[in-house]
Amino acid sequence: MKRCLFLPLAGLFSWIAFAQVNIPILNPQFNEDQLACTAGELTCWVPAATGWLVGPETGAEKVSTAQYPSAPPEGFYVMAIGYTNSTGSIVQTLGATVRANTIYVLKLSLGARADVPFTGYVAELMAGNVTLAFDDKVTPASGTFSPDVIRYNSGPNPPQLGEPLQILVKSFGTGQVNVASV
Repeated sequence: MKRCLFLPLAGLFSWIAFAQVNIPILNPQFNEDQLACTAGELTCWVPAATGWLVGPETGAEKVSTAQYPSAPPEGFYVMAIGYTNSTGSIVQTLGATVRANTIYVLKLSLGARADVPFTGYVAELMAGNVTLAFDDKVTPASGTFSPDVIRYNSGPNPPQLGEPLQILVKSFGTGQVNVASV
């Protein structure tokens, strides 16, 4: 399944304010690599995810009601970023580049497991390895997910014009951040 980064484009004519273009994101729910294990088990994860570059202590995981009390009985997939030993990260370079006069909107669903501390994160929209916009303010309650929305207005002469867009999410501290969707 592909999810998209929303891209409203500033119109060239006064009667057209914005048009919306979706930018495909590969494996936005981290479920393209099916795990044949029982959700919630410590071994029900893999240190990878199709379409994403993953850092240390990071991987696709099938979580259950032990981590998220409102999870369906069969569990669901998240990207588990970091753990008790170190921080972690995920990155994806998208198939679109920065354009002038464009507003980019990146939406994420961030989770705090009920059984592992949530010690913070930063989510960034980047281009050419330069941060365009970021957020690190969402703090989900234990065992829940909260939305995060990051916006970037490129303006008429963006410094990263023509550079490929990138998504980066990093954990802080020695806890874990779960991402259910991008």
